Amino acid sequence: MIRCLSFSLCLLAVLLPAVAMGGGLAALLPESVGDLTRVQLIAGPDAQVEVDKLHGKALAAEESVVARYARPGERPAEVWVSRVADEAEARRQAGLMVHKMYENPRSPFKDPSRVDHSGRAVYRFIGMGQAHLIWFGGDLVWWVSASSQDEAAFLDAFCR
Repeated sequence: MIRCLSFSLCLLAVLLPAVAMGGGLAALLPESVGDLTRVQLIAGPDAQVEVDKLHGKALAAEESVVARYARPGERPAEVWVSRVADEAEARRQAGLMVHKMYENPRSPFKDPSRVDHSGRAVYRFIGMGQAHLIWFGGDLVWWVSASSQDEAAFLDAFCR
């Protein structure tokens, strides 16, 4: 009985922070990436509002989370993650974003390229003073905006 209670308390100690942060996706976003510290975490319905606002319309997502990472006095990097219905929908949404960024002559996103990281295709653009990295994995769609010097650290942390 005591072992069961101890195990239950340990399990609760591990799971409670993830629940308090707003669900499963928030647990994917560590306190730091390289030497950047997480300065903001938006989860739950508030995160979906942010994602929808970024795209100018409601997106089909089951859950979203947004995190910002920064060094003191620097512009933060942003990580946007959405869980969608399945891998096919994740592929569709990521492909649509890349296509719209590539095809729109007024897009602030330039110099498109594709890089492979840990066996995943990552689509990279430059714009608004940052590198923008888009990929999907399973039922998750990722968008990272970071300085060019930090993009490798973000890919290592999240694109696996």
